[in-house]
Amino acid sequence: MQVRQLFMRLLLGALAVLLFSPLAAANHGELVFGVYPYLSPSQTVEQFAPLKTHLSKVLGRPVSLRSAPDFSKFVERTRAGEYDIIFTAPHMGRIAEKRDGYHPLAQTGYPIVVVVVTKNNSPVESLGALHNRSLAVGTQLSMTYQIMNQALGKTGLELGKNVQFIDTATFSNVLTAVLRGEADAGATGTLLWDSAPAAQRSQLREIYRSPPVPGFLLLGHPRLGAETLKQLQHALFGFAETPHGHTYFAKTQQIDFRPLDAATMKHIDPFVAVFEKP
Repeated sequence: MQVRQLFMRLLLGALAVLLFSPLAAANHGELVFGVYPYLSPSQTVEQFAPLKTHLSKVLGRPVSLRSAPDFSKFVERTRAGEYDIIFTAPHMGRIAEKRDGYHPLAQTGYPIVVVVVTKNNSPVESLGALHNRSLAVGTQLSMTYQIMNQALGKTGLELGKNVQFIDTATFSNVLTAVLRGEADAGATGTLLWDSAPAAQRSQLREIYRSPPVPGFLLLGHPRLGAETLKQLQHALFGFAETPHGHTYFAKTQQIDFRPLDAATMKHIDPFVAVFEKP
């Protein structure tokens, strides 16, 4: 058992190195599935393997899983057309559609809701109390950052000015930053908060919960053509009924993949300004 566990850790580590490395020329017929780096490399490989396998089986083509070292690099690689399919945050998906020509395929049934947590013994009781204090967020380009900056703005505060921004690189590190005293509070999505270890949750409490916004998006590059894009949509919509889908949605808590319309995409527009600044 120990040998097997060691082998699996080594395998995940090797896959994670490949996942975030610069994209090499894809094999003939291979589809490149880009997942934005909101999780650690090993978590990304583990969580998205069932979906990768399903897409490969349905399309009858190999699918490779890729990401990027950070959000900025992921946006750059999306713009450069390095991914055939992307799983991404809503604002990053919207800019991929408007600027880069990607076709919307599906959205998760789970809407994005951001929670702000602090330690149980912290004097911070509300967003307003973060004045001249610090807030840990995964990265400045994240949807969570945009949502929090809007929410703080309603109390006269702004990240990077009168609220110190603690960049934890990935959302997997937000709760740890708060528990270690590196930040007065931390902001993360309910997916990570709800699945956090009990030992962490027991030491933290919520002080804010945002209204929901559209969830994660999946989009396809136009070079795939109308027929393949349609196949991808059918594969995504039927994923929840498959054994791989049961595993995936139980792990990620994304509920399902469902249709994505123009009204939903337009609803995301207030959050894309971060990518449109000169």
